[in-house]
Amino acid sequence: MNLNSKIVLVIIIILLSVSLQSEEIKPRTAFLKSAILPGWGELSLGHSSGYFLLTTEIIFWSSIFFFNEERDLLLKESFNYAVKYANINPNSDFDENYLYNLTKYNSSGFDAGGYNAYIVELAENIEDPEERLEFIQNNIYSDDLFWEWESKEHRRQYGIKRKDSTHYEDYAKATTGIIIANHILSAINSLRIGNKKNRLDINMSLNSKLDPVLNIHYNF
Repeated sequence: MNLNSKIVLVIIIILLSVSLQSEEIKPRTAFLKSAILPGWGELSLGHSSGYFLLTTEIIFWSSIFFFNEERDLLLKESFNYAVKYANINPNSDFDENYLYNLTKYNSSGFDAGGYNAYIVELAENIEDPEERLEFIQNNIYSDDLFWEWESKEHRRQYGIKRKDSTHYEDYAKATTGIIIANHILSAINSLRIGNKKNRLDINMSLNSKLDPVLNIHYNF
């Protein structure tokens, strides 16, 4: 279990320990509890559905941590791969556009298949010579951003690693949406359970002969 998962688990245990000390809870309070942590409101109301919702919340958050860690590992792996096979500077902090261009062009140079050669080709569509020169100077890569892949296969493998990392990022985003839906579902469920429990009132009393009487009242 990673550090982030442990932190989430500790927070959940603390919240549950506090809720179990409560003897009575209003539907609106249960609603807010479940909106914060799915299952919390249900468990405060003594309803077993809270265990399922709480378990799914833990699973979803653990999944996000896993997806993010896998994404970061792949990004680091792809960077090291480019250092080895494209000869990029390992000490530079490259932006996303640069790292993406590594997947499209064999080199940063003016040779065929190079990024700078592509920029020069685009500049040919600009009629004014000064504007053309300015466009080239503003968009080409300098020598300190040089790269050149040893082969097209190496460039392809790098692109695969980058693409796989985006898949894990998409998985994390999708799971985030599921978590939000889980909070909404649990909050509504807690409100429904709380209102249902408040409709039923059971208590004991004594009649005029001091005999115990069971009173059951249900609000429709």
